[in-house]
Amino acid sequence: MPKLSVIIASVNGLPTIAECLNALENQQGEHDAEIIVVDRTTDETAEYIKTHFPQIKLIKSAEKVGVPELRAIGMKQANGDFLITTEDHCIAPKNWFSEFLKAHEKGYAVVGGAIENGSRERLTDWATFLCEYSAFMPPIAAGETEFVAGNNVSYRRTAIEKVADDIKTNYWEYFLQAELRRMNISFLAVPSLIVSHKKEFGFFYFLSQRFHYSRSFAAMRRRKSSVAQQIFYLLYAPVAPFHLTWRIVQNVRRKKQNMRELLLAFPMLFVFMLSYAFGEFVGQVFGAGDSLSKVE
Repeated sequence: MPKLSVIIASVNGLPTIAECLNALENQQGEHDAEIIVVDRTTDETAEYIKTHFPQIKLIKSAEKVGVPELRAIGMKQANGDFLITTEDHCIAPKNWFSEFLKAHEKGYAVVGGAIENGSRERLTDWATFLCEYSAFMPPIAAGETEFVAGNNVSYRRTAIEKVADDIKTNYWEYFLQAELRRMNISFLAVPSLIVSHKKEFGFFYFLSQRFHYSRSFAAMRRRKSSVAQQIFYLLYAPVAPFHLTWRIVQNVRRKKQNMRELLLAFPMLFVFMLSYAFGEFVGQVFGAGDSLSKVE
């Protein structure tokens, strides 16, 4: 049985996934590991993987399947003691496997790390990165934490098997990790575990991505909320973009880096937060629609 199973939800296709897989193929040391790609793309990605990475376990899935379900499919097919989830546009360092195993030896069932920006040339890409990963960009504090990034995380298999299939299939990692915490499972943050998030977004493309992600997230949250909580989230919607933007600014200020990029990208970042807040409102009122399948 492989000790590690790496599960990749493939939604972006080529060329991003090629660099991701090359990094995983060139890990330092000898490891029992398997790489599982669950692919929903409609381009030549699957054929490329079959040709250039024949040792990788490739699973074709329906185009409209959401990212959580793609990961759940991979988890069901995995044979490892530890299940690592990442994304097709994340580039892992050469010591990634070793660092995960070293961290798990401390007894933690969930181990996560930091996310650095791999697309640094354009302000649009800085705005998108800060929108998503300001809390997880280096440096992160070492030690126990409440949540870890969903694309740089390893779960002990015995822990993930305790979570209901519905949570793994139909909910974002926030809810999956909340369920694990409810079971009194501790999380460990490891600063040396860093992946590079390397993807370029167009302005309007990411605007739609923020909307669809937040709409799907709010709809998931609504299913688990009381009536009083649902009313609170509706009242919170008008102030959400201001609060969320303030939180990003505080994350950057606390980490004492990328302040210049934050200032230059701030107008775009705030517009993205407006889209995010609007998506949350729509999801809270009308549900997810088909937004979950549109998130990339």
